[in-house]
Amino acid sequence: MCVVTNLKQGRIMNKITKAKEIAIQVHSDQVDKKNYPYLAHVYDVAKRVSKLGESYEIVGLLHDAIEDASPDEFKEHIVSEINEYFDDEIYLAILAMSKTKGEDYFEEYLPKVKANQIALNVKIADASHNLSKAHLIEDQDLQDKLRNKYVKALNELGVDGRECEKPIRFFKGEWQEI
Repeated sequence: MCVVTNLKQGRIMNKITKAKEIAIQVHSDQVDKKNYPYLAHVYDVAKRVSKLGESYEIVGLLHDAIEDASPDEFKEHIVSEINEYFDDEIYLAILAMSKTKGEDYFEEYLPKVKANQIALNVKIADASHNLSKAHLIEDQDLQDKLRNKYVKALNELGVDGRECEKPIRFFKGEWQEI
């Protein structure tokens, strides 16, 4: 199973709405390697963890916001907005999800993610999503390289990476299992 813990479901719509607004500020013009809207990835990750609770869904929506905000002035604005609007639990989980320049993925980044329960679950959802769309990459060598990276990362995060691959497709504006 691709979820580590299970919490009671809870929502406060205004916080979810604010998280979506911030995600749109950062990702509205971005696309992934296959030219799909990056916001669809963010929404899918949030949906994957939403059953764990509001904090998980918010972090899912904002898991790449700090890392992807550019230039530096905009990044500072996004960090400030997240810090002001959300509690420390959410802020610290988003910081844990944010890979910094020069940080080794397996030696530094993943241990930082694993130390935060919310970040851990969101990263599992994030890597599972990325793994599940690996089949869309035409270049077989690149597909194999990315698949191996995500399986290794998921294994490092404490789940069976191979079990987390459930091929998805982009259909009617969202990611769906095939």
